[in-house]
Amino acid sequence: MPVGVYNTAMYSVKEAAQKLGLDTSQVRRLLAKGEIKGVKLARDWIVLDLSYKRKRKAKKR
Repeated sequence: MPVGVYNTAMYSVKEAAQKLGLDTSQVRRLLAKGEIKGVKLARDWIVLDLSYKRKRKAKKR
């Protein structure tokens, strides 16, 4: 569940991946590239913004 600090919602990588419909490794890669706004605390990422838009449609499973 997102936690509000200073009027900013914060998500774990797992929560962000579920909300964005991506894999957790993809979310970490996008965070490292700066395409998703977040901060790294020790070895974990905290996602601050979920406004990422996919460039391609998701594959059907």
